[in-house]
Amino acid sequence: MYDHNDMVAEAVKVKVFEMWTNASSLHMSDLDWLDAATPEMIKIQRAVLCYSFGPGFNVADVAERVGAEIEDAPYFRLKDIAEELGLKLKKGFVGFN
Repeated sequence: MYDHNDMVAEAVKVKVFEMWTNASSLHMSDLDWLDAATPEMIKIQRAVLCYSFGPGFNVADVAERVGAEIEDAPYFRLKDIAEELGLKLKKGFVGFN
């Protein structure tokens, strides 16, 4: 069961990182979050972190927090994130109905 959930967790992480990469670009990293964030970036950030950012944060700050949260998220949070973002997974998590 754990091996299976590890594989699904990795698939979720890869898909979220791909979504973030597609929604942002490297030249945005120093820009203010409120000015530069696209609707897709905000959607991902809220799904992963469950809170928003105000003035004083740049895109790189938010990207770092999103990445750290995804990397450390337990199975149940990854399942919630996948559902909130509407990720299509070939297999689902076992034990989290």
